[in-house]
Amino acid sequence: MADFTSFLADMDQVAYVRSAELTEGDGRGCRIIDVFNGSGLAFTVAPDRGMNIVECSYRGIPVAFRSPSGHVAPAKFGPEEWLRNWEGGLLTSCGLRHAGPPEEGETLHGRISNASASQVGSCGAWRDGVYELTVSGVLREASMFGENLRLARTIRTAYGENSITVSDEVTNCSGAPDFLLMLYHCNFGWPLVSPSVQVEAEEHEIIPRTPEAAAGLARWREMPEPEVGAPEQVFFHCFPGAVSLVNREIGIRATVEREEGLPYLVQWKSFDPSRYVIGLEPANNRLEGRSAALKKGIARRIEPGETLHFQMKISFSDC
Repeated sequence: MADFTSFLADMDQVAYVRSAELTEGDGRGCRIIDVFNGSGLAFTVAPDRGMNIVECSYRGIPVAFRSPSGHVAPAKFGPEEWLRNWEGGLLTSCGLRHAGPPEEGETLHGRISNASASQVGSCGAWRDGVYELTVSGVLREASMFGENLRLARTIRTAYGENSITVSDEVTNCSGAPDFLLMLYHCNFGWPLVSPSVQVEAEEHEIIPRTPEAAAGLARWREMPEPEVGAPEQVFFHCFPGAVSLVNREIGIRATVEREEGLPYLVQWKSFDPSRYVIGLEPANNRLEGRSAALKKGIARRIEPGETLHFQMKISFSDC
């Protein structure tokens, strides 16, 4: 690409990171950070909701599913009412100690998406000839006589690169070992997700989670028309590769890649009207919950003072 900077007084003309605060509704008072990469990709980070990524568009076309709750402050309902304060969005953080259905002492998908970040920062800067846009923050999941976990997150995109990389460092600040269950709940919606979409991946083993999912296994790649009362379907994908959603009707491909610490991928399909969504969810567990993961010996142990790294990427392109 030819040098274009002589045409600009400031790179904010073409790519920027901008902080704001919501002033209405259940999300009043919540911080948001809008990122526009100047190449077709725009998204919003919510520091007061687990550093989640909420709105997202590519080429001006919305690609993320939004729940009926809209933006919600974490104190509005609390983690025990996860479905009432779930914003949907491109990425919801689940964990750090639990992912899956509620169980004794643990809420649905854990507590971290209700945490507010400190040390929040954003930056647009040239690095090695690339104009990078980054958002960072630190989250805590802690209890006086329990866990003490620290998550440091960096979200990165760049001018000319229509991808979002999420890099997490989780440190056990406690004097006792703990176990991490991490799930990156990536939620895609209309118009990307419609009966025109196809899920693409290399051939691999697929395990349905429920009898309803088993009945739909032959059509795991597809989305039907909306159907009132249709049961959810969840599949486990047992391979290390990338998974893409491809909608040639609108010409967009979205790809989810697991780059570090996330050996599993969960696919969630919901066909119900107004709840029409595909989730592609990198994870370090099988979504059976903390008790089952501990019993089976598959929960990821983290020693006192140890830091574990997790990284995933969502990319968008034309097709």
